[in-house]
Amino acid sequence: MGFFSGTIFILIHRICVNPKFQNQGIATKTLKYIETFCKTNSYKTIRIDCFTENPYSLKLYDKAGYLVVGYANWRKGKFELREKRL
Repeated sequence: MGFFSGTIFILIHRICVNPKFQNQGIATKTLKYIETFCKTNSYKTIRIDCFTENPYSLKLYDKAGYLVVGYANWRKGKFELREKRL
């Protein structure tokens, strides 16, 4: 088992890419790495929050198969709570 042995899900708050390196597929590769790590370590679900006014992250998570399961209002504004079952 992995470092977080026994945990059913893993939570990601943000994936940020330095503007100098955007549009190079880094966020997609990072997300795939996280998914592989989670599968290898027997996680069942990945949860992530996504700012509703960030069209790039919305597209990234849609394309990767993350479903909207709720919403939260935090200091910055409204966020989608997303989830992907592995």
